[in-house]
Amino acid sequence: MKLDEYEIPPCDTRGHFFDDSDRIDSAPCRLANENSQVDDDAVFSTLQFGAIIPPLSPWKGIHRLLPGFRYQGTKMVCPVDVVKGKNISMLNAEQQADEIDHFLDTILKRHIGEQRDPVLLFSGGVDSGIIASRLAALGYRDSLLLNFSFGDDDPESKLAEAMANHLGLKFERVSGSRRPCTCLNDPGAIYPQPFGDHSTVPTSDLAHSVVERLSNQERLILDGTGADGAFGMTAKIDLWERMSRIPQIVKTSAAFAYGKMIWHRRGRIEYLARILRRSAEMPLLSAVLAQNPLAGTFYKKDNRHSVDDLLERWIGGWAGDKFATRVVAADLAMTCANTFAQKAQPILESGGHKILYPFFEVEAVSTSLSSISYWQMDEPKAPLKKSLARCVPHNMVYRTKSGFVDPSGKVFFDKEFIEHLRSTSEPTGPIAHMLEKKPILKSCELLARNKSLPAQTLNLIWAVVFMDRWYRTAFQQE
Repeated sequence: MKLDEYEIPPCDTRGHFFDDSDRIDSAPCRLANENSQVDDDAVFSTLQFGAIIPPLSPWKGIHRLLPGFRYQGTKMVCPVDVVKGKNISMLNAEQQADEIDHFLDTILKRHIGEQRDPVLLFSGGVDSGIIASRLAALGYRDSLLLNFSFGDDDPESKLAEAMANHLGLKFERVSGSRRPCTCLNDPGAIYPQPFGDHSTVPTSDLAHSVVERLSNQERLILDGTGADGAFGMTAKIDLWERMSRIPQIVKTSAAFAYGKMIWHRRGRIEYLARILRRSAEMPLLSAVLAQNPLAGTFYKKDNRHSVDDLLERWIGGWAGDKFATRVVAADLAMTCANTFAQKAQPILESGGHKILYPFFEVEAVSTSLSSISYWQMDEPKAPLKKSLARCVPHNMVYRTKSGFVDPSGKVFFDKEFIEHLRSTSEPTGPIAHMLEKKPILKSCELLARNKSLPAQTLNLIWAVVFMDRWYRTAFQQE
C-alpha cells in the first residue's frame, strides 16, 4: 500500500468528510458554516433509513468518503475486500460456534493486549453475553460489566446480573437520572451527524452514566452492537423475498390505505399494511433497510429515487450483487455502524474512552458476508447462542429478549417532546420544507391524549424531532 493510501472499513463509525477544497475532517460541521445549505437528500435518507447514506452529509458541498473503499487523498482507488472470508455455513453447529469463539478471541486479544480491565456494556442478551463469555474464557477476570437498569423491577437487568454472576465477572448496575428530552437539548454539539433511533434516550443516559462511573480512567469499552446485523438477518431476508412475490395490485392497495388511514392505528392490520407499502414503493434493498414507509405521508418523497440509487451503488460497490450479502452489508454498515453505534460513541469518547465493536471488525464482517448467502439458520444468531450456551444455563440464552428502549415510551408523551414535534413544521424550521404539516400536528394531538402509536410511526416522529434539533444546534459550542 502506498504511504498516502488508506482504507475506510465498511463499518466505519466515525466518518471522513471533505469539502470542495479537499479538506478532510471527521465532523462535517467543521467543514460547513451557518450559511451552508441543508442537503435534502440527507434529510430524506435520515427520515427513511435512520442514517445519512454516504457520500451524503448534512450539508450541500460537504461529502463523505465511502466506507468500504480504499482512497488516495480523496480519490477512490478500490473497494476493501471483506467478502472472501471463511464460509462457516456448511459446518455443523458445534464447529460454527468454535469459529465464532475463534474470531472473537482473536479480536479481543488484539485490542485488549496487556490491559486487564476492559469494560463491557452489558444487557445480558446474546450480543453482549457472548463477549462476556469470551472475556471469562480468556481469563480477563478484571473485566467490568456495566448494566443500565430501567428501574428496581427491571427483569432484564436482573437476568443480566445472574448471567454475570454465573460467568464470575464483576457486575455493576447504573441508572439514568436525566429527563427524557435531555438528549434533545444540544444534539448538534454532541453528534457528528443526525440519525434516527429513539433508544437514543436511554443509550445517551447510559453513556453519561458510564462516563461518570469511570471518571477519568480512560478505559477500553466493549459494545456488542452489530451481532444482529452480522448473524441475525436470515429470517428477515426470507420474509422480504416472499413479499416481493405478492401481486403488485395487492401491495399498492394496502400502501394507499396505510398512508391515508392506518399509519396511526396499532395492530396486525397496521403491521401488514406497512410491510406491503414498503414492498410496493421501494426497491428490495431499501424496503428491507427502511425504518418506516411514511414518505409521501409525513415527509416529501421527491428525493426517493436518488437516495435509493446511492444506497445500491455504495453497498453493491464493495459487497457484490448477491441480495442476502447486500442486506447484511447494508445493515452492518448503515443501520448498526451509522445509527446504533452513534447513540453512545461520541459521549464515551468525549470522556476519554476507547470504544471497540468486535462485530464491526474485519474477521466478523468477512465471516458473516461470506456465509450469509448459503446460510439457513434454525434461528437468528444460532452459532452465537450455541457458543454462549456452553458457558451459561440454557434458559439464559434461549429466551425472548426485549429491546433497549424504555418500555413505557414516556419520552413521546412528554410535553417538551410534543412541543419540539410541533415546532418542526413551523416555516422557519430547518427541515420544515421536507415535512407535511397535517400529520405532524395530528401526531401532536394524539400524543397529547396519551394515544399509543405504532412502532414505525414513532421511529419516524423521533427522527423528525432529533434531526430538527440537530440542525438547530449544529454550530453550538460543545
